[in-house]
Parts: sequence; structure tokens; C-alpha cells
Amino acid sequence: MDRTKFASAVERIKKGKRFMVVSHLSPEGDAVGSLLSLSLALKGAGRDVVPYLEDPVPALYRFLPGADSVVHSLDGMAPVDATFAVDCGQIERLGRGFTAFKGRGTLVNIDHHVSNDNFGDINIISPEAAAAGEMVFDLLLSADIKLTKDVATNLYVAIHTDTGSFRYSSATCEAFKKAGELVRLGADPWDVSRRVYENYPAGRFKLLGMVLSTLDILDNGRVAALSVTLDMLKKVGGDKDLSDGFVNFARAIEGVEVGVLFRECGQDEYKVSLRSKGDVDVAAVAGGFGGGGHCHAAGFNIKGGYEDVKRRVVLALNSSLGGASTSGNTAGEAARG
Repeated sequence: MDRTKFASAVERIKKGKRFMVVSHLSPEGDAVGSLLSLSLALKGAGRDVVPYLEDPVPALYRFLPGADSVVHSLDGMAPVDATFAVDCGQIERLGRGFTAFKGRGTLVNIDHHVSNDNFGDINIISPEAAAAGEMVFDLLLSADIKLTKDVATNLYVAIHTDTGSFRYSSATCEAFKKAGELVRLGADPWDVSRRVYENYPAGRFKLLGMVLSTLDILDNGRVAALSVTLDMLKKVGGDKDLSDGFVNFARAIEGVEVGVLFRECGQDEYKVSLRSKGDVDVAAVAGGFGGGGHCHAAGFNIKGGYEDVKRRVVLALNSSLGGASTSGNTAGEAARG
């Protein structure tokens, strides 16, 4: 570990008394685990800490230590000495409530997305890190802050989920070493796996059945698309979190290079998730639409009618795949709920 990388952040921790820790909209395991681990560790070191997320903590991660301490409004909040933004590539993704807050102090940007735009006063960006949680692990060691069992559990969830249970190419030797150390400190792999992967509401599987019926195979079998509509979510009585990870079903198909999930979030507005098996840099594709992410996992928001949006996205993917014809070899037009 290169302690000099975190020197400026460690200096802020040593000099400050009151901090905020924030992460992105629609938080997932790495965002929640990184935010909670850093918040708990700073509190354990005697600091006053505000953990903030504009969106609710997903139900799946509410078992994590400290999850009930997260605030979702900054109205009337006192200023802080510094804010640590974790696992976020663009400041807008922290939400309007945070960007409007005037008392954030020094903004320390800690992230592992290659598309990060260096929005902080201090920017510590490590695309080689498996997860933001891996970077928080290094920060805490650099600051000589103790990693308790609760901190270790949150960090383990951050690394475990962002490596796809250590299945993705991001599952490096360093990620495994840190995960092993976190287990030694008290993180329980079976308990985490049971809670994260075997604790879904029945509505998720009802939704999955509807989503799989929208499967469309495109671009000579190299792209698979799925869609989630607001009507589907209404039918199962759930929210957007129910569809987390559904894009991986599209990528898992034999011959498919890129899986795409179109999630309707408003009138002619979609959140597009992209997952690649390796030959396509989907972060670059997402960047063309104002989004970002990693080489194998990225996303963006886009406005337009569904068919037009799908056409534009598949065209962009086709270009990245080498420009073969996008006509033919489809599984039929996707049913849309």
C-alpha cells in the first residue's frame, strides 16, 4: 500500500473534528459499504460524522452496521470541516441536496471509476482498485484508525459485491488479500452472502419473470437487451431496487458480448445499464451519453422514446463491437410489460 497516496486525506482527518461522508444516487453495495465503514471508523476515532445519502439505503443493505444512522436531508445541517465522497465519478451523482449544501468544507473525492472527473478539492482516484471499499481500507490503515468488526463487515460487503462475489476481472490479488484480512477482523462471509444473495422479496422474482419476457437478442447475437417498465414495478408493488443485477442475465447468454438493461424512470426517460464480457469498453460507450463507470460495467440516463433509445444505444455498441450489421438475428421485438 502506498501511504503517500492518502497523505492529504489523512491530514484532513487529523486536523478536522466534524465530517460528512456521502455517496451516489441509487447506492449499491460498494457505495453503502464504503460510506458506512468510513463513517463508523471516523466516529470510532472520536470525530463527529454525518453519513448522507440522498436516496434511501436499499432494503438489501439495511442489515449493515450503521445503516440506521444515514441521513437523507441536509436542511439545517451545520457545516463540516471536510466531506468524503466515496464511489462516485461526478458530483451531480451525489444529488441535488448535497450540491446545494454550502457547508461541506474540503471535498475529498475517493473513487475507483476510470471515468471520474476529479470534482473534489482533493482527488484520490485508483481505477486499479476493485472497489471504493478497497480504497477506504487503505485510507483507514494510512490514518492508523482501527478496523472494528462492524467496519470490517461493511468493507467486506463493498469489495464482495463490486467484484461480483469475486467473479469479475476486478477480483485482484489485492482484493482477495484485503477480504481475507476483513474476515480475520470479524466479517462473516456466509452471513453476508445469505443476507445479500438469499434474502430477496418474492416480488423480485415476479418482476424477473416479466423482465426476462422482454429479452431481445440484437447485433448478430452480440447484444442482449432487457427492459423494466414502471408498470411492471407497479404490478409487483416494488421499487427500482428490485431490478438490481438483472442486467447480468442479459450478459450471461452464450455469444453475447454486452448485456443492456433499460429501466424506465419517467415519461420517455430511461436508466441504461451496460455489462460487458471484456471486448467492449462500456465506460467509453456510456461516456458518449454523458454517463460513466468501468470497462465492464457502466451506465447513464437518457431521454427519448423506448425504441429510439434502444436503437441509439445498440448503434453505439455496434460501433464498439466493430461495426457489423445490426439488422436481423433478433429474438423478436421485446414485450414491454
